[in-house]
Parts: sequence; structure tokens; C-alpha cells
Amino acid sequence: MKIGSKAPPRRLFSTLRELAREGPLTLAVRGGSMAPLLADGDRVEVVRALLYWPGDVVAFRAADERLVVHRLLGYRPFRAAGERGRIACVTRGDASFAHDPPVPLARILGRVRGRPELSPPTVRVRSVLAFLGIVARRLAR
Repeated sequence: MKIGSKAPPRRLFSTLRELAREGPLTLAVRGGSMAPLLADGDRVEVVRALLYWPGDVVAFRAADERLVVHRLLGYRPFRAAGERGRIACVTRGDASFAHDPPVPLARILGRVRGRPELSPPTVRVRSVLAFLGIVARRLAR
């Protein structure tokens, strides 16, 4: 689910990250990849965190520069040249069938908060199981 209607330039993303360090950001979401949890036009509050856990709903800058809100499933090492040794986040929209391309930690804007239904314990367990399913499919290749 993208946030807003236009892709923010990197400079704007850096500014948003700085603002998120100071306090929560309220952003409007667009799209349906997190349905039924988040609908088009919903407002979400995004805050920075020291650590993001599987099951958290996070806002991040995608490779195409859009801001996206998806669920964090887990972490994995980067495999791409020049990125080796760094950690990537594995994310997916709740209404999506495929996970997103790897998201570097530096592209995470923050965690969506303010809604108790965002990360109940069962959602965290399902997120970890979804991540383990991705890992198992990769190992089976």
C-alpha cells in the first residue's frame, strides 16, 4: 500500500525520517494491499523504533521511491553484489500473494502504531510462519 499519491524524492524521505525521530508522523495511505486492515484513504501514525519485529506493519521507501506500508515478515542477508553482509527486511502486504523485493533497513521509515489490531500475537506468529514458508521454498529450489 503506497502512502500519498506521488513518489517522494530521496531528499524528502530523509526529511521524513528525521521528523519521525522527533515524533509520530500522520500519513494517508493509498491502495488495497493491506486490506482489510488498512483501506484506501485511512490515516496511519508512523513512529521510529530501535527494533522492528516480525508482524509489525512498517512504512518504507521502495526501490521505485514510493512510500509503502506492508507487514514485516522477517530478515535475511542481502545476496546482491555490493550489499553482502547487510540485512534486508522481508515484507508483504496482507492482501498480497508475493513478498516485496528486499528492503534495506535504511529504507524503513517507521512502524505504524495506534491500532491494537495491527500486531496481535497471532499476527506475529502468522508473519513468522509466512517467512519460514518463503525460506523453505527457497531451500527447496
